[in-house]
Amino acid sequence: MSDRGETVERTIGQPQYEEVGEFPVERGYIWTTCSSVENANPLFWDDAVAAEITDGPIAPPTMLSVWFRPHNWSPGRSEPAVPLQVHFDLKAHYGLPEAVISDNTIVFHDPVRIGDVITSRQVLRSVSDPKTTKLGPGRFWVIDVEYVNQRGDLVGVESYTGFGYRRGEGAHGGEGMAQSASKASSQTLEPGPERPGPQGRERAAVLDDVQPGDTLPELRHDVSASTIVLGALASRDWRPMHHDHDFAVNRNGTQDIFMNTPNQAAWFERYVTDWTGPKGRLGRMKFRMKGSVFPGDTMLLTAKVEAVTTDDAGCGWATLLVTLSVDGDAKTDCSVRVALPTTDDDNPWTRRGDAWRP
Repeated sequence: MSDRGETVERTIGQPQYEEVGEFPVERGYIWTTCSSVENANPLFWDDAVAAEITDGPIAPPTMLSVWFRPHNWSPGRSEPAVPLQVHFDLKAHYGLPEAVISDNTIVFHDPVRIGDVITSRQVLRSVSDPKTTKLGPGRFWVIDVEYVNQRGDLVGVESYTGFGYRRGEGAHGGEGMAQSASKASSQTLEPGPERPGPQGRERAAVLDDVQPGDTLPELRHDVSASTIVLGALASRDWRPMHHDHDFAVNRNGTQDIFMNTPNQAAWFERYVTDWTGPKGRLGRMKFRMKGSVFPGDTMLLTAKVEAVTTDDAGCGWATLLVTLSVDGDAKTDCSVRVALPTTDDDNPWTRRGDAWRP
């Protein structure tokens, strides 16, 4: 582990594993995902609303990774398939038996529609020198996944920060690693001054309703084992630490199974769009998982408006600092950039190309 090695150096910045999704985008998975986080956004349930706002049914933006995750088994496959193959290649290359994801950034471009076939490719961006965290010695790496539809339109880019490691003495998974990871990545955003929500409203209809410092209504949810497993199933994440208690405890060193990355993203999307209404369009989401969410936890989602801007193309934006906490302990910090209508007749979903700058 003294250096990155020529093999890894040659792959940095090079697209790898270009793969076509194993099935077209379909409504069953959309409804399963919405159900797993109780997302009632009518864009995903009501065809008339979708026709009016998004010119037809679309998938929740945070479902991007669902469409590139392979079946765990299919005819002719001798071993289980895994998503984010570069992540597993790095584990094998460096002899690091365990790995977790600490940070996730998603940039949303064109909407994903029912019937689309999504092609993805993975790009290794960086690998750190050896680091030691509370989990043990290992390395951090950053991998981008780029997604396009069958027409070649970019629908999103997702960036993962992973940490591959060998378990250290007395280590407990998730908590210590993520705290160390937060020091290795960008600074935590500071919330603005506290004040009531936009004009006392439960929902932001247009950009003028929102000011820096506004707070969103809280969302509480009692997490059960079913919450964790349904979230993993909905996101097509078959990794055993999200459904197998024994694996999570004895292999990952955690206290129980824990909520996976795309399910957290889905909860953040549901929370933000509960507030914006269906015309609210996610542009960018970045979150850092400092601790795990387990069965028996009551998670609390809170948020403040950090900034309100209008870009050169005339699109209105609110930047939110969202916190997922359990018993007062912040487990995940999330920065969300969401487009809001600038007037009652404006619709951010109609923007494409240079008019959409997430």
